Amino acid sequence: MGIHDTLTAQLQNVLQVLEACQVKYALAGGLAYSALVEPRATMDIDLLIMLQETSLREILRRLEPSVDSLIAHQAPMQFHRVKIWRVVLFKHNRELILDLLLAESPFHQNALERAVPLDFLGISVNVVTLEDLMLLKKSANRPQDMADVANIYATFGDELDQEYLEFWSNILNLE
Repeated sequence: MGIHDTLTAQLQNVLQVLEACQVKYALAGGLAYSALVEPRATMDIDLLIMLQETSLREILRRLEPSVDSLIAHQAPMQFHRVKIWRVVLFKHNRELILDLLLAESPFHQNALERAVPLDFLGISVNVVTLEDLMLLKKSANRPQDMADVANIYATFGDELDQEYLEFWSNILNLE
């Protein structure tokens, strides 16, 4: 099984588990960029989710049969604007990072509410909007994220909700 097939299969498994656990989610990160803008290489799955710690244990329990093994961090990693709970999945001698971005702030909760359903890689998936993807990427402020933001502006500039971007950029203290 190739890397792309492994990623697609694991995305489908993770989404089925989240739906079975009734966890609200939206695809974010590189896969959301691929779904909304243009395909690009990524080897992780980033999901914005509403999650309780007890729900994580249930999610992990349900994910275990679909992988060879998994390792979950003991606690979420705290970044400037977001907490991320990382789970490393192993399947077919491949490692896949699953980053669960916890929707704890008003911005993250709003982004989750605004997510749109799309067909991506043959899977029905909720994906953050272009504007929310841009704000998430600006918050991360890594070189690849900033390149993605510039490309989104270049490709979709006239279609973007500028008022929404300004509103949340001001609240989040983004440039």
